[in-house]
Amino acid sequence: MNTPSAVGLLHLIAAEPTLLPAAPHGAAGPDLTQRVGDGHLCLGCGKPAEAAVIVNSPIAGPRWLDLCSKCWFSVRRANDTPEQPA
Repeated sequence: MNTPSAVGLLHLIAAEPTLLPAAPHGAAGPDLTQRVGDGHLCLGCGKPAEAAVIVNSPIAGPRWLDLCSKCWFSVRRANDTPEQPA
């Protein structure tokens, strides 16, 4: 996943967080480890997820975001990069 795709994914999640499965309130390290072990696919590319992240949506509450390492890096980079004007 490249940075523009990651930015698009972040915008999609912000606009429609219910596309992500609900995560339990108060989930912590063991829950994240269990989620990765459950064998979910990366939302970015469809490969096996190696990272589970909780997105705290003010609209929909906590949601799971499952990503492979490459897509997780791209999403983190996109999230840390200020949006450039068009």
